[in-house]
Amino acid sequence: MSLSRTSPPLSVDKSLALLVHALEGDFASMSALASAAGLPLSTAHRLLTGLQRAGFIVPVSRGRYISGPTLRRLARPENETNRILMQIAAPILAKLSRRTSRICHLGVLEDGMMTYLIKEGDAEDHALSRQGMQLEAYCTGLGKALLAHMPEPQRNDYLSSGTFVALTPHTLTTPEALSAEFDRIRRSGYALDEQEILPGLVCIAVPIQLEGRVIAAISLVVTHKGGPVRPQAYFARLRAAAIEIELRLQPFSDMLQL
Repeated sequence: MSLSRTSPPLSVDKSLALLVHALEGDFASMSALASAAGLPLSTAHRLLTGLQRAGFIVPVSRGRYISGPTLRRLARPENETNRILMQIAAPILAKLSRRTSRICHLGVLEDGMMTYLIKEGDAEDHALSRQGMQLEAYCTGLGKALLAHMPEPQRNDYLSSGTFVALTPHTLTTPEALSAEFDRIRRSGYALDEQEILPGLVCIAVPIQLEGRVIAAISLVVTHKGGPVRPQAYFARLRAAAIEIELRLQPFSDMLQL
């Protein structure tokens, strides 16, 4: 009888079963490990060699293994958090960008800096931003949306320990001005970058919340050419995208680092 097209190759099944036994068991020899996995010794040896070569396991003694660098990297919580965020948000931001003809971003706060995880809608690279780029948080819409919702002790530490350089005449550079801005952001539900990092660049950003905590933010670039704009006109569509992301993140709440 032929195998179903959806059935994984038997070698994959055997490798995964052996991986679980190797990491969860405590065996005195490779023969004992092979026996527990229901495999001939030669097959177990061949599969373990492949798992070791790929970095999934590292031998520490005969028959005993620990998780290798590849497995640890894939399982690292902070990477998994960002990976899930990106996978969930990407199609939603792509749709928002198409409907508004504007550049959209997803960002997170890392060590007081704002990191771009996604950039959608800028095929010609007009905007300053790049996926993976870090910028100062205090002068970006995404960064201010995230800072405004930090726990108060951490936010106060940020305000008291930072040096806030004026990148444009519009940049907020004092703890008092930034604190007032954070209060406004929490009341209104959105943050603005009104030419604070680059002349002519105007953005609106809203937070992404899960389990009562802000874990990311999304933004929409209203213009990068200057001129009169009203970024608040995009708030409803941006907030609707944030709500959709939040709803799709719910099943992963126990996996995300909160």
